[in-house]
Amino acid sequence: MRYSLGMRDRISTNWWLFLARGILALVLGILVPFFPIAAILTIAVLFGVYALLDGSLALVSAARMSRDDGRWIWLIAEGIVGVAAGAYVLLAPGIAILALVWLVGIWAVITGILALGSAFTIRRHMAHEIFWLLGAIVSIVFGFAVFFAPAIGAWMLIYFLSIYAIVAGIVSITFALRLRNAQSTTTAATV
Repeated sequence: MRYSLGMRDRISTNWWLFLARGILALVLGILVPFFPIAAILTIAVLFGVYALLDGSLALVSAARMSRDDGRWIWLIAEGIVGVAAGAYVLLAPGIAILALVWLVGIWAVITGILALGSAFTIRRHMAHEIFWLLGAIVSIVFGFAVFFAPAIGAWMLIYFLSIYAIVAGIVSITFALRLRNAQSTTTAATV
């Protein structure tokens, strides 16, 4: 399979965006279980901020990488869904608490499916890359777990969200470090 070095260089130059997304997810996953049920509003707001920032970083990533090859529609769509979900939760947190279980599940499934598209795009430019694909699968599985456990409600959502965010954060950080190493290898090869 032929890989585009220009695309790989552009992606690896922006490795820090994926690192930022991973750190953001990891921080959210670590902090979420410490909030009691009485602070579910805080959880809703934290999720809203996370989804808004994650979506914004996805849009920035797509914009920065669009100059080369231009096939980042999946990442753009993922960013739009993240920004929309985050904005909804932040604008209507009281109503959002009632719908938060479903909203988070829908968001996780949709962004996971869209991330699958992005994962297949990156595989055309970077050999043996599996971490983005794993992140997409984790997102989809988490979303369906939320759908199939609605009776557990907000209490279990705290733990589902925490586990999901920690795994997604680790996967994104690992992917970012692979990109940084790819950048180092490319830079060393050209010197």
